[in-house]
Amino acid sequence: DVAAGFQFMPLVRRAIRARQKLRVTLQGELRVLRPLALEYWGRVWTCTAWCEEHDAFEVVRIDQMETVEVLPQLFVEEAGKTLIDYRIERGEFS
Repeated sequence: DVAAGFQFMPLVRRAIRARQKLRVTLQGELRVLRPLALEYWGRVWTCTAWCEEHDAFEVVRIDQMETVEVLPQLFVEEAGKTLIDYRIERGEFS
């Protein structure tokens, strides 16, 4: 249900602005994410994030998040874990 994901939008937006980590449940799996950006794909919102469990970038559909908790820990930009790094990895910059 796409509408179900909207309940988490304010939390995700606030965490991006404040650079706070999120604890998210996706398909029954807990993950700690560093949320970097929100994107809208016509009818689906996604969050580009650095996943601390997988040590990799992930693009997570907001409507597939089962739970979201904003953690008190702040994150700082680290080489290889920024939105610019993600875009370079995807070939968006030459």
